[in-house]
Amino acid sequence: MDFLYHIGVLFCLYAILATSFNLLIGFAGLFALSHAALYAIGAYTTAILTTKLGLAFPLPLLGSVLFAMLLSTIIALPALRVNGHYLVIVSLALQIIVLQVILNWKSLTGGTDGIGGIPPYHFGNLVIDTPFRFMMVAFIALVLCYCIARVLIRSPFGRALRAMRDNESAAQAVGLDILFMKVAVFAISAGLAAVAGSLFAQYFSYVSAESFSINETIYILAMVILGGVGNLRGSVLGAAILIILPELLKFLPLPVDIADKIRLVLYGCVLMAVLVFAPQGLLPEPRGRKAMWVSPDGGDDRTDDEALLSSEGGKRDEIVLEGRNLGKRFGGVVAVSDFSISLKKGRITGLLGPNGAGKTTAFNLLTGFLKPTSGQILLHGKDIARKKPHELVDAGVARSFQDLRLFTNMTVLENVMVALPGQKVRSIWRLFLTPMAVRRREQEAMRKAMHILRFVELHDRAYETAADLSYAEEKLLVVARLLATGAEVLLFDEPMSGLDQTTLHDIFPVIRKLAEHGKAVCIIEHNLDVIKELCDEVFFLDEGRTMAVGKPDELMNNPELAERYFK
Repeated sequence: MDFLYHIGVLFCLYAILATSFNLLIGFAGLFALSHAALYAIGAYTTAILTTKLGLAFPLPLLGSVLFAMLLSTIIALPALRVNGHYLVIVSLALQIIVLQVILNWKSLTGGTDGIGGIPPYHFGNLVIDTPFRFMMVAFIALVLCYCIARVLIRSPFGRALRAMRDNESAAQAVGLDILFMKVAVFAISAGLAAVAGSLFAQYFSYVSAESFSINETIYILAMVILGGVGNLRGSVLGAAILIILPELLKFLPLPVDIADKIRLVLYGCVLMAVLVFAPQGLLPEPRGRKAMWVSPDGGDDRTDDEALLSSEGGKRDEIVLEGRNLGKRFGGVVAVSDFSISLKKGRITGLLGPNGAGKTTAFNLLTGFLKPTSGQILLHGKDIARKKPHELVDAGVARSFQDLRLFTNMTVLENVMVALPGQKVRSIWRLFLTPMAVRRREQEAMRKAMHILRFVELHDRAYETAADLSYAEEKLLVVARLLATGAEVLLFDEPMSGLDQTTLHDIFPVIRKLAEHGKAVCIIEHNLDVIKELCDEVFFLDEGRTMAVGKPDELMNNPELAERYFK
């Protein structure tokens, strides 16, 4: 029986590791290969605190978690500014560095000899010195770690993580602090991995660098992929399969001399079969209504449009956002030169010009995605040129993108909810300290998001995945998401491109309503019918300069502009 309890202990340890790793790669989209290093930090911290300082439970466990979170935060601040394969390389370097420190700091870590004689857990007179007793402790730790991860992903913070995973720039454009979320999830994942490391040290009473190689990270990654990326239950299932399956194969009657090789072949075939027939894992990420963690019945608030769209203070035609003599250079290339624009409250402003004129670059400057080489950007007279994109959303400036950049793996309702100001979680502790208050705010957010969807006539598609919408519906969802930010300045990058005339006339009233209720609206558009139909004023941009400003008819009747662009 002790052997079975031993398997149970291993399952609990790896289930914790797979759950914590899934937070990082499945929900946040951060593909890092340093998880075994974080596991090692937890194990060695516990070993050092128990053998060298004589600390008793729970101090070694708490010390391991806090040290792993602190160290991962310090490392994450520079490392998480890169993405994709660059993050893989940086995290792999971290894995190598940690192991080299362990092997070479012999006075602290024992080097290649490791650290032995780690005492077992003591709870009063009860000593956890048998596999069965330790399995109970490990199971309790698994339940607690799983619950922590579940609270995180079933919260506004978890929704923000999934938005960041789907598209970072779009997440910034709705006001999410990407760097904060990356560092926070990296630290939380490290803390949970350190729990498994601490348990490992006290169960085996010995730690060495051999137990925490890159192969261990790949093993944990296999559990996540097999069970299902973006599904916590899948992480536990993947851990159970990869821990138990090799032991079950030992019961097959095979020739002694080739038994191990045949077991490896069978083991590999089973894994390949699962991945072929279930490429998203045995338990794929929930979609649609299954992804929502509060009752959909709470999402039907029929607040009037005045309350939804009203902008505070100011008079119609008041200049809200202004760019003065903006310039942007990329090395020797001048993308924007001496560009000026003013966006007024209650007005729709058009930004017109040929391809390559610098229109999108101008949008990027006004919304913080690029910093100007020269010039000023003023919001209500205050310079905002150095603010980050998410800070500008909080200040009242939001934008869309030409290629839409929806959160395609999330529901239509979640796409809107993630943009609501009250959903930008910056205090993770509140999720655990005031769960009922968080739930009430979630229900309020759902009601407001449903009203916004009703405003753009998408409420019937609220619980469908955004990837399933038609192109016209995707355009409406972009409007809804931008409206949800509560910003008073809304910048749309080609919101009507690719739409037929019938759909255009359905969207026109939505854009007009935004201006009628005090929003300052700016649109980049190539369709001259859209410009004439919607815009009160047009800025013509060419070669990075403002060539002309006026009403649509005035510009289209300008002989020089007509020769350059309109004909």
